[in-house]
Amino acid sequence: MNRRERAAELEHLETRILQQRLDMGHALLDWRDATAPIDHGWQRLMQWRAPLVGGFGLLAAVGIRRPRGARAWMRRGLSTFLMANRARALYRLARR
Repeated sequence: MNRRERAAELEHLETRILQQRLDMGHALLDWRDATAPIDHGWQRLMQWRAPLVGGFGLLAAVGIRRPRGARAWMRRGLSTFLMANRARALYRLARR
């Protein structure tokens, strides 16, 4: 190979590398857009991490002392959560 061929090969390789970098940048943006709802949900969960850990710890302590009472509190809590979730969904539907 002479110098011109090497220079042409080097230019071709640099162009390929640049194109691959651009493709990777676009793929990263697509990946972020696709995973944004999951990331948002995770951030919301981490926002409530301390109260959830405290609440589950308290529920575990009550569950050790009075298992039936803890089950009743869990049922009530789950029912309340589901009713609030359903009310929120109905509110969103009514608002449209």
